[in-house]
Amino acid sequence: MHALAGLGLLALFGLFIALLVAGIILALSAKLVGIKDASIVGAMVAVIGGGILGAIVGTVVGLVFSIAGPLGPLLGWLAFVVTYVWVIKVVFHTDWLRAFLAWLIAIVVEVLVTALLSVAGIATIGMLHP
Repeated sequence: MHALAGLGLLALFGLFIALLVAGIILALSAKLVGIKDASIVGAMVAVIGGGILGAIVGTVVGLVFSIAGPLGPLLGWLAFVVTYVWVIKVVFHTDWLRAFLAWLIAIVVEVLVTALLSVAGIATIGMLHP
């Protein structure tokens, strides 16, 4: 029983570390594109809010347009991205272009960090899959 509780605690700790790293990367990318209100806490809120709201909107859009064949998942993914960028825009009080660039830079940096950790043997490349 204690081992199971320890694994749950370890999972929560890992989730917090991943959230902190994603928040730091998003905050730094936001500062890089000139967003003045960027903070790590705000970036963590944007990561959580963008992920949850984007997943909901993307799933609903993908399901609604699933009758369109392979276009449904593509539209769902596009709705996810637009929703995620909208959350960044709202949290940081910025325009669409800066929010999109901050999101794009953060994604590229996170993929590079995961790839480097994978090469170092610290993480697996499977971490790139959401």
